[in-house]
Amino acid sequence: MQALNRVFYIIYVALFGFIFTSTHVLAATPTQGKSALHFLTMTDLHFDPFTSCGKQIPCPLIQKMQATPAQQWATLLTALDKNPPRYLADSNFNLLHSTFIEASKVAELEQAQFIILLGDYLGHDLRTYYKKYSLDRSLVGYQSFIKKMMTFLTLQLREAFPGKDIYPVIGNNDSYQGDYFQEINGSFFRDLANLWGPLIQNQNERGQFNQTFLKGGYYAINAHGDPRLRIIALNTVLFSSSARGKQVLSAAEEELNWLRNELKHVKTNHQKALILMHIPPGIDVFATLRFRLFTLIEFWQKKNAKAFQALLKENAEDIVGIFAGHLHSDWFQILTFPHSEFEIPLCGNPAVSPIFGNNPAFRSYQYSLDQQQLENYITYYYSIRQKGFWKKEYDFNATYNPNCKDCKILTGMKSFERTDQYEIIYKNYYSVGERVQPIVNKFKPYYACARRYLDASEYLACLKLMKPLSGA
Repeated sequence: MQALNRVFYIIYVALFGFIFTSTHVLAATPTQGKSALHFLTMTDLHFDPFTSCGKQIPCPLIQKMQATPAQQWATLLTALDKNPPRYLADSNFNLLHSTFIEASKVAELEQAQFIILLGDYLGHDLRTYYKKYSLDRSLVGYQSFIKKMMTFLTLQLREAFPGKDIYPVIGNNDSYQGDYFQEINGSFFRDLANLWGPLIQNQNERGQFNQTFLKGGYYAINAHGDPRLRIIALNTVLFSSSARGKQVLSAAEEELNWLRNELKHVKTNHQKALILMHIPPGIDVFATLRFRLFTLIEFWQKKNAKAFQALLKENAEDIVGIFAGHLHSDWFQILTFPHSEFEIPLCGNPAVSPIFGNNPAFRSYQYSLDQQQLENYITYYYSIRQKGFWKKEYDFNATYNPNCKDCKILTGMKSFERTDQYEIIYKNYYSVGERVQPIVNKFKPYYACARRYLDASEYLACLKLMKPLSGA
């Protein structure tokens, strides 16, 4: 997402120091036996080495990175990039490295079987910064640098999670040609397929990855090789209202047809599906309130959103959850469907990048293969303001579902229907423990309705019942 869109709600935080020490996270005790899957999610890494350049033009660090193989970048950045991370900036090397170290420790403590990356590996506006700090205005030079960045990030992931399956998703900033640009059958997808294919340990699953990723940046495989749970990783940049590039409309339609067939495959084989994406469907509440109070702004093109919702309704019984990133906040939705008893939890995962004033965070999840349900997640975060340790922010069940053991997370998401106290808790966690908070009291109805409805007409009907600001 564009950083300028969020400035309205952000307060600058001055930094006077920074300490990354060994984690003091108290991880959850993993459920024993083969019936539980444990895994981590990270999203919106937004690595930006230009944050350390300041007024140095050309930037010595960038010049050295250009001349150095990606395999040696970690050593180079450790020696030359000493700056602490800061709010209102994307992730520098120190933040990125610390996040991977802490996530690696949590993965070992919780015996995580796999790692999910929900997109946006590259920082915002990198083309502009590359031209400024490298003095190279060529597209070839920029694309070469981006390829090295993606190689470096992939190497860091493999080092942090050796021997574990890693399932990455495409984000809107992940491109050789700029934000939201998609090149179907292009060089970016080919290069990423070569980098990301080896992140999948099983060779048969790796082959399934390549079948569709090379063309459109999406794929489906069995989770950790277990046929009971199907991972469906979408490229929802193609569905976005902001998508750019040749053939994006036809490519989006083709992806939806592929998704329809994948969900049929899930039903036929008596599996459950976990859907991964970067950009979620639904209403962009922030942009609506900030820029067009009298007109709803939707994340996806209406045609794509309508087709996707129809697929969800038809297959809701087989979908155990949807994971998304993009919003740089901690949020969730309960997806309901007319004349259907089935509901789907949509888990919005918090970002690593603190560019919108949020604290960096990642999550661990627990899924029960026996009960076929997501049962819990824990959010871990680092407070840049407090300059302390990585630590557990909250346990979902302990917070929203304290009296229920082995319940599905949908039960906790419905806690808002029982008491208003959970609204306060949700608001406090939304920006991952930081003071930047778009959910002020007068805007509560807009966010509350977004937790329930993807469809614009249903969302507006919800607003009318809650009587928010006039004219919306």
